[in-house]
Amino acid sequence: MASSPASGPVVFSESQGFLRPWWWLLLVLALLPVGIAALSHGPARWSPGPLVLPVLLVAGLFAWLRLDTRLDAQGLTYRMRPLGWTRLTWAQVRTAQVRTYSPLGEYGGWGIRGLSAQNRALNVAGSQGLQLELTDGRRLLLGTQRPEELQQALAQLGAQLAR
Repeated sequence: MASSPASGPVVFSESQGFLRPWWWLLLVLALLPVGIAALSHGPARWSPGPLVLPVLLVAGLFAWLRLDTRLDAQGLTYRMRPLGWTRLTWAQVRTAQVRTYSPLGEYGGWGIRGLSAQNRALNVAGSQGLQLELTDGRRLLLGTQRPEELQQALAQLGAQLAR
């Protein structure tokens, strides 16, 4: 795993995956018709490969995708794997706050969202995130599954964020 370009002790670190426990149920339900067809046609006369492979590839892709966020005294780094790390210094951040948002209503869902670079969201699940307003006018929301810990980290870094 490539390390983040952090500049000091990490105050907050979170790595989130897209797969949720209930997604395994969806995978089983998606593969169930394949199993039924194989049993009814007999394994010698029917090959499930063309149906199973796409389902397994999509499940593998979702298992591999991740949102990583790191905060330290100099700034924050984030990435949505497979994309590389992006570094923002606290001097580039006008405001930073943890907030509740509507993934579908505000951004149209989860993943890398936002058609313009002016208002972008990177999220994998839930409705809590770190809302950043940058000094160049852009807005960035990074989803979190640990909003209380993130809020504590921001409070700990308060001196760097005070302008």
